[in-house]
Amino acid sequence: MLEVLDRSVAGRLAPTASWRELVRDLPAIAGGTEPLTPAEHAVAHCLRQGLSNREIAARLGKSIYTVKNQVHAILNKSGARSRMRYVTAGPA
Repeated sequence: MLEVLDRSVAGRLAPTASWRELVRDLPAIAGGTEPLTPAEHAVAHCLRQGLSNREIAARLGKSIYTVKNQVHAILNKSGARSRMRYVTAGPA
């Protein structure tokens, strides 16, 4: 826990972050990756429901190109090589 707090001082987590933000971002901070943005969280939720990029775009009111970029960012941040591996890896 002290290492995580040290990282927050180093700029990895805002010093004024709430406990909710800390708990949400702790796996990413500990793993050395960036946490998902709120928009990426919404797309990730749809990915876990098994929706296609086109279905996610329609549900969230985004362009398909935006969704593709966000899926790519989610996979990069999680270290997953595919949508299937991301979904089967567990909650993000």
